[in-house]
Amino acid sequence: MRPVGWLTATAVTALAVALAPAAHAAAGDECLKVLGYEWSGEKQSMDPADMESGDDAYHIFAVYNRLLDVDDDFNTIPELAESWGASDDGKTWTFELRQGVKFHDGSDFDANDVVYTFKRFWDPELASGAPAVLGFLDPEGIKAIDSHTVAFTTKEPVAELPVLITNKFTNIVAEGAKHEDLRLHGNGTGPFIQDQFEPNAPVRLFKANPNYWQSGLPKEKCLRVTVAQEPVTAVSAIKAGEVDLVLNVDPSVIPALKDDPKVKLLETGASNSMTVSMWVDTPPFDNPKVREALKLVVDRQAMVDTVLLGFGEVGADSPVPLSSPASHVKEAPKPDIARAKQLLAEAGHPNGLKLDLYTAEGVPGMVRMAQVFAEMAKPAGFEINVIVTPADSYWDDTWLKQPFLTSAWSMRPPGEGLAVAYTQNAKWKETHWERPDYDALLLKANTTVDTEERNKLYKQASETLAKEGGVIVPMFVHQVLAIRATCSGYEPRAQNFNLNFETMSCD
Repeated sequence: MRPVGWLTATAVTALAVALAPAAHAAAGDECLKVLGYEWSGEKQSMDPADMESGDDAYHIFAVYNRLLDVDDDFNTIPELAESWGASDDGKTWTFELRQGVKFHDGSDFDANDVVYTFKRFWDPELASGAPAVLGFLDPEGIKAIDSHTVAFTTKEPVAELPVLITNKFTNIVAEGAKHEDLRLHGNGTGPFIQDQFEPNAPVRLFKANPNYWQSGLPKEKCLRVTVAQEPVTAVSAIKAGEVDLVLNVDPSVIPALKDDPKVKLLETGASNSMTVSMWVDTPPFDNPKVREALKLVVDRQAMVDTVLLGFGEVGADSPVPLSSPASHVKEAPKPDIARAKQLLAEAGHPNGLKLDLYTAEGVPGMVRMAQVFAEMAKPAGFEINVIVTPADSYWDDTWLKQPFLTSAWSMRPPGEGLAVAYTQNAKWKETHWERPDYDALLLKANTTVDTEERNKLYKQASETLAKEGGVIVPMFVHQVLAIRATCSGYEPRAQNFNLNFETMSCD
């Protein structure tokens, strides 16, 4: 296999010039120009409850606001809610809302909009992914106390409710808004107003909200969003000044940018978790010995160094980073080829096992991860055929449709990260993992007030998933972004769908 660092800066630039799409120089050249990397295609939606991938976040977080924001340590920050607190018994959280806020259609924002936003998640026709991560909420317990006060009453105390309701689905929509309208016509309280949006179109345009509740924002008069899933194309676009911000730079092309005086590189902490996932109800992955053997072939530090060129940190088969107090281990598992070969033989495959692993450059580095994983698995007797599919259709045509594939998940707090793909009612059951005891353990953790005891329960859930589940999490990405040197004000977040274009400006 050719080393991932094989492209020199000169070669990257030359290839990029040849591959750069005309879309980068199209409509909206006078706007703040953002280049994304994920692509939802025909499934693109302006409805926050309908977010399929990070691609939807590019426009949804420009148009809407949540009750609260979070920093990289998942500490809550006021947004549409100015203050909040819990009752003595911990079962009711009350949020005092910001006054004088208007939706883009001119209507006033109030408590009824918050109640409607959260209750609609449980509409079966909406089929939102939100209930999987908000299972601790009681929809009947969400009530408007007055026009600018909302209460969330739960059946059990939920000590982390403010941060747990701050996920990608919970941007606030207007009371009565219907999905069939919101999908194409966003109506939020956010810094930018939808100007040009059509699913699967190459360019999205948004104009500044003149009535935005944050004085002085946004700093630019309009926003243009395009997507490029080819690393060298992104390099070309930022070098040529055709875009102002590249949201994720593939590690293999960082050398082409790091010494360019016209470009600054920004790096997050642990952001995307990179995964290899298998269906636990489908042969041969229904045999736990096969799953364990596949986990044991991975040299995690070597994968970080090879695939991410060091821009990341090792994982331990759980969406919880090792540095978190909720992690079940503090060191990643070491590779054990001999044990993996033994397990494979015990599982009925003494002569090895052939597998098809599906991947695409859906996020930077995913194809290389699959290729490196396949090489690491060979000595244990696995013959893994890496099938690279088109990046622009991967999340529609391959993901969730093949029993062995690669994926990536944005960083989330433990109570959400352990739930989003792994509870029984999860919308995106990437591994077909369904364990009522796991769900019960996670719910107990989310409703435990004592921090130390709650982390003990998260550790148990994390360990159960890591040892018995169908997901391999070899590493967490430190996402690298590129911004033109004449631009300022953008802060990358570990919660990488949480985008703050309103604070960015360029000379």
